[in-house]
Amino acid sequence: MSYLPCVGCGWCCLTDQCMDSMRYHGYQRRCPDLHWDKNQQRYTCLAMLDPNRADEMCFNQHTGKGCCAPLNPWRHDVKNRD
Repeated sequence: MSYLPCVGCGWCCLTDQCMDSMRYHGYQRRCPDLHWDKNQQRYTCLAMLDPNRADEMCFNQHTGKGCCAPLNPWRHDVKNRD
């Protein structure tokens, strides 16, 4: 992927629900596992924090491998977009 780390801007999750989310929740306009963390000022995926789903989710979503959209402008404007 990219050499740039994820900054939690939410772009990938807000623009396109991942397959793991679709399998777990069915099609949703917005993934229910996407959470704005006020303390960290970034989005986090609750499924990746769930001990029952974390390993599979992190593997499937390439967690730790870098940003999937390094040129997207949201990277420089991380904010709550709800």
